[in-house]
Amino acid sequence: MDLDIDQFGRDYAEVWDVAAPAGLADRLYAPDVVDHNLQPGQGPGLDGVKQVIGVYQAVFPDLHLRCEDVLSSGDRIAVRWSATGTHEGGEMGVPPTHKQAQLTGIDIVRIQDGVIAERWGETNGLELMAQLGAT
Repeated sequence: MDLDIDQFGRDYAEVWDVAAPAGLADRLYAPDVVDHNLQPGQGPGLDGVKQVIGVYQAVFPDLHLRCEDVLSSGDRIAVRWSATGTHEGGEMGVPPTHKQAQLTGIDIVRIQDGVIAERWGETNGLELMAQLGAT
């Protein structure tokens, strides 16, 4: 795989930022990307990825994602990430709490033709809901 892994990690984190450069998601993901861990209500493909990013940006307008580890093997990249943000939106079924929250996760992506063709991810959503007082 001919991919700058450090740049990939920076882009993978930045795409979640409200101020992400226009078109960054289009450069990272294939139009028909397969997300094996869809969020509730998430549509398919790149449009579904953008939909989820938009929801998280609306809920946490100061969302900041950081890639803690980025490892590659063959056509796969594993990303261990952490994200912080202030809960200002109610789109996830929890009224805004204005609390700072943290979410952690691990994503594994398959790269094809230089873009993400598939994604598998695990996050600690229960921990997030506990921080927001929803459990």
